[in-house]
Amino acid sequence: MEHFFPALLDEFISADFLEKVRIKFHFEKEQTAQIRRVAEEMLPAMREEAFWVRKASSVEHQRLPNASDTAYECAAMSLGRGIDLLQESFSEKGLLSESYIVEVLAGELLMRGYDAYNRYIAEHTDRHVARYHFPGSEDAFPLEMLPELLKDLTQKITCNAAFCMQPKKSVVFVAELTQDENVHCKGICIGCSNTSCPNRVEENDLIRKRMADMPLTYGYSRIFGIAR
Repeated sequence: MEHFFPALLDEFISADFLEKVRIKFHFEKEQTAQIRRVAEEMLPAMREEAFWVRKASSVEHQRLPNASDTAYECAAMSLGRGIDLLQESFSEKGLLSESYIVEVLAGELLMRGYDAYNRYIAEHTDRHVARYHFPGSEDAFPLEMLPELLKDLTQKITCNAAFCMQPKKSVVFVAELTQDENVHCKGICIGCSNTSCPNRVEENDLIRKRMADMPLTYGYSRIFGIAR
């Protein structure tokens, strides 16, 4: 188990990162200071608790074509329970704007975690990421496999009977790794122009939900474009 990617945490309260979040989620310019204050409250908890973990997987024998240059591993990323507690505290105080800011900052950080994971695999193994598979996003990877994945990976993330994970700001996936230089996944749509990619978030609502496995209220779901 590793601490969550330090370079991402170092950038978390940078003006560049916060401004990109502000623009992406249509905050007013006047809310810049508010976004920064929330980010500064989140950072200490994440430096202490956020982590990621990876482990070789045997799912290819059960669900996927067997290719000689392909390997599979399970991985998880979590920002820790402290972020959940901070968000709950904001909500209990009626600070819904701050609670929503926690949601979008956490989601954006986890999104960037995929790109950091990609770089790690490319730098530390003889393969690179070809594709992500999320429990519940496709028939070959049913949501029911989530408890088994978590059991093999870490005891620091759990899920209940409804498959909602704790801590909430956590993600679990199976990474398809390859040596084929013609096949690259740049991350979950971060700077990727490959419109035919099966992991393309804009065209797959199930992937969009599983990539940052956060149980959302109806209002938040509407904001994120998940609810119908």
